[in-house]
Amino acid sequence: MIFHTNLTPTSGYDEDAFEKLKRAREGSHYIVVYRDLSMLRNIYSQYTKRQIEEKNEIVLILPHYETIDMVRYVLSHMATIDVKEYEKQDSLLIIDSARAYFGSSIDIILFVKSLVNYADQIGKNGVTVLADMGSFFYYNKLNDLIEYETSLQRTSDIKAKGFCFYKRDDFNWRISRIQRKRLLDHHGRELMVAPTATLR
Repeated sequence: MIFHTNLTPTSGYDEDAFEKLKRAREGSHYIVVYRDLSMLRNIYSQYTKRQIEEKNEIVLILPHYETIDMVRYVLSHMATIDVKEYEKQDSLLIIDSARAYFGSSIDIILFVKSLVNYADQIGKNGVTVLADMGSFFYYNKLNDLIEYETSLQRTSDIKAKGFCFYKRDDFNWRISRIQRKRLLDHHGRELMVAPTATLR
């Protein structure tokens, strides 16, 4: 399959966000607001490569605004990751976020915990979850979004890091100021990698 898209890495906010993500500790729960897909691709491709190849972790990616095949393409071309091999090894899992949150009988939180146990069994150092929350907006399940996010702790004692990605327009205009504040209050850190409206 051929994708006609610009996969040239950019700089600025992307590099700053990547550096901040690199400092995330085990048990972290971050919120990341991104401007557009180009910015998102730069961040998740670099970070996935680092976590799999340098940190020996399992990475779970839950995309919304692009297909699973597109994520594979981005990882292989922007980060030169051997996607097929890592998927075969279960070091890389890519599941559509709508399926993960709404299309399966499996609870995503329990699934991540099972991944942490599996990572420990096969000698991995933990799990990183990169989740685009756009599917909650697409299905107009904003109350479910707030309920889900506020059910998660700012930090936890399990060997996993969670990054909740929000497209800037969704975050700024599709939820209220009070909802934004609740989301921010339930994340250990916020990374605004694009200019945003008043957050609080």
